[in-house]
Amino acid sequence: MVESHVKFRLLLATLLLLPAGLLLPTATCAQGDAWAKSYGERGGQCAWSIQLTSDGGYAVAGWTRASGAGEADFWVLKLTADGTIEWEKIYGGIADDLADLIFQTSDGGYVVTGTTQSFGAGAEDVWVLRLTADGTVLWAKTYGGTGEDEAVSIQQTTDGGYVVAGETESFGAGDWDLWILKLDAQGAIQWEKTYGGSDWETSSADPIQQTSDGGYVVCGLTASFGAGGSDVWVLKLDAQGAIQWQKTYGTYNWEMSHAIRQTLDGGYAVAGYTWSSTGDADVWILKLAANGTVQWQKTWGGREEDRAWSIWETSDGGCVATGNTMSFGGGANDAWVLKLGADGAVQWQKTYGGHAYDVGESVRQTSDGGYVVAGCTESVVAGDREMWLLRLDGDGDIPGCPFVRTPRGTVYSPSIAGVNSRARVLNSRAIVKDTHITAASPSSTVRVQCVHETTPVATGTPTPTTTLTATPTRTNTPMSTVGPSPTGARHWLFLPVIVK
Repeated sequence: MVESHVKFRLLLATLLLLPAGLLLPTATCAQGDAWAKSYGERGGQCAWSIQLTSDGGYAVAGWTRASGAGEADFWVLKLTADGTIEWEKIYGGIADDLADLIFQTSDGGYVVTGTTQSFGAGAEDVWVLRLTADGTVLWAKTYGGTGEDEAVSIQQTTDGGYVVAGETESFGAGDWDLWILKLDAQGAIQWEKTYGGSDWETSSADPIQQTSDGGYVVCGLTASFGAGGSDVWVLKLDAQGAIQWQKTYGTYNWEMSHAIRQTLDGGYAVAGYTWSSTGDADVWILKLAANGTVQWQKTWGGREEDRAWSIWETSDGGCVATGNTMSFGGGANDAWVLKLGADGAVQWQKTYGGHAYDVGESVRQTSDGGYVVAGCTESVVAGDREMWLLRLDGDGDIPGCPFVRTPRGTVYSPSIAGVNSRARVLNSRAIVKDTHITAASPSSTVRVQCVHETTPVATGTPTPTTTLTATPTRTNTPMSTVGPSPTGARHWLFLPVIVK
């Protein structure tokens, strides 16, 4: 099966309030600092999610084809605030194992989910790893049936357990159904449900969040319901997974949502794309009320394909989204970040990249009002695709960095309303298996492309400096040519079909 599911994820960043004019003389990453760094070894790798950690650093999850046990392996990195690697681990078996999302748990450890072809009951299973603060495996379990089952997102819930979102071919009403699993703190299933119709429904990127009422909101696409092709699909669930409301948003063409986040007003921000605008695919952001009614919606794009993979509410009441653009930038495909106001107006937009493939997969606002973006790049490295992190200032810039550009995407305000759908909700009976793995500890090269630092001097006046370099900060073997991405580059839906 050639499939194209994507990921999306977001958490709520906490704004650090400092007295006006206060300088931080010993801060490792002072307010206003910005940089671009790539991470990798020979074989290819990419980051699919990033989270801010309680110590001010970052946790990153994705995949690597280097130094692992099989094809692609789960890859988890813990970084300091300036992007220095504290530790990195690889987890996997003899086949493809792809980590989609990482979440820091209340005890300072981590939970990671994704898809495994190395372990489990079927061709592909959901895989959940519970890690300590240093990446040691506490437990690892697979969940699935005899077919293909995938996870794209996980969050620790208020009761200390976890909620997992994905899609299943093994269970449900149609070809593929949305699949939600509620786990306890040890990974045992408390409840599991499928949501779908006679055709196919999938989720992608970061599609689930526990809401303020203890329930859940989940998004994805549906081909069983809606106006035609595939439509954006949003479901509001109670704490036991029962549907409180469900709506589709779309046209006769192809639409898909990759990320959803509850906003401070009790509504929701949804990010994805639509094929119904002027270009091929355009970024589509919808702001919904608490009952799913559209409050505003915007599309952005050009003549080629432009998509959003991740969205995050910002401290000013707006939101920031990241994805990729083929319409603008320096090459065939660039990372793209848009900052929107509370009314959906574009406050700024930037592209990042060079002549080849560059994409932003996950974005978070940092405590100083800047942003961090995780994805992958082929343009600024000497061979294989590498994980790419961009630490941006509050305007989305890395001052002095040559691959940061300001595009002029066309903005439209469509008038698509939500339509009620009638999904079948079925209980599933996943096979749960323990996996016993030993993590490998690679030593990835860190390549610094740009650094812009605001350094306090004796008078207390910040002095900005910019350094452009491609010098590795860790040793590594020479790189080979770029190889194929795992499972046929499953992030991409270049054709609006899923071929089975």
